[in-house]
Amino acid sequence: MNTHVVKTEKMVFGGSCIAYMDGAAVFIPYSLPQETLEISIVKKHKNYFEARAEKILERSKYRIEPPCRFFYSCGGCNLQFADNEYQKALRYAAAVEAFERAAKLKNGKDYECTFVSCSDWEYRSRFQFHISAAKKFAQKMQNSNALVEIDDCPVAVPEIRKLLNSGTKNFYGGQRLHIFASHGKIFTEQNASECFTEILGRKIAFNPLGFFQSNIKMTEKVITAILQDSVPNGRVLDFYSGVGTFSIFAADYAKEIHLVEHNKHALSYAKMNFTQFNFSGKKSAEIFYHAINGENWIKTESSKLKFDYAFVDPPRSGIDKISLEWFCRARISYLWYISCDPVSFARDMAVLLSAGYKIQRYYIFDFYPQTHHVETVCLLAYG
Repeated sequence: MNTHVVKTEKMVFGGSCIAYMDGAAVFIPYSLPQETLEISIVKKHKNYFEARAEKILERSKYRIEPPCRFFYSCGGCNLQFADNEYQKALRYAAAVEAFERAAKLKNGKDYECTFVSCSDWEYRSRFQFHISAAKKFAQKMQNSNALVEIDDCPVAVPEIRKLLNSGTKNFYGGQRLHIFASHGKIFTEQNASECFTEILGRKIAFNPLGFFQSNIKMTEKVITAILQDSVPNGRVLDFYSGVGTFSIFAADYAKEIHLVEHNKHALSYAKMNFTQFNFSGKKSAEIFYHAINGENWIKTESSKLKFDYAFVDPPRSGIDKISLEWFCRARISYLWYISCDPVSFARDMAVLLSAGYKIQRYYIFDFYPQTHHVETVCLLAYG
């Protein structure tokens, strides 16, 4: 096996550190900045290499022993080998760098970034587990379809940790199990047709198989920041609305809310959340539901309305091109962009800023400690 000695420079989004060898970038997982490593190349690309650390010759002072005994086999986390505070610094730096590279702005000069954190452990309420042939809970291994059996997960909320420890006697081998835990209750597709949770006093329902936020405490922090920084009044657009998690908090302020969501099942839960579970003494907004994807909604008459305020919470791939062009033309007074991917967020933000939007607030919410993932949240204003 041919090996090479390199020194890492910085961590990039994705969780790998970058080093250079003969002028080419080398990406090395499970490494930290300023470490000297003996590496082997596992994959060659045209302009860069992927490598594996074979030996740590000079280790970072921030490197620790991962608290989870499944860390190096389970594919769930990728940063447990760094201490918690240093992890935060790494996630912050990688997200800011991705944004500044695309938007060509400087933190502290052109905008101010606020980093918001919460619990480093026992925060995750939503999982997909596999049930192994031996009827044990399992996760996929890193970069593999092979399964690693687990009986604990320290990033899971206590209810799920207890379930993992109790075994899988009620499940069958080969099954993929969707689990959500809230307020002492466990929901799966087997024991419930819908999940319920409470966010800042609002009861919210969604399907166990559907998408929902995995960190409830941090979701509350996002919504609190939104309501503190702006009032969602006038005509509100909730684009990629899901079950209405964000716009439901606009109902007491707005005159009119339009939810655009291609998933009809998610939109049916949004209707339930607006009509059955939540109300106040104030006159609620008039709600319009559009079961259609963004590209097709833009062709409808409702897209020609003037919107005063918008929530945009796209999938990891970001806002689709046609919808992004529409937002540039729409010139919405206040637009909250909520993103789970700093790279697609940075790309879309560069387009919106070039169209005349300006940054009012910029947050990085530390939703997923022990991993490289964060949520970036930005308030844009036009005019």
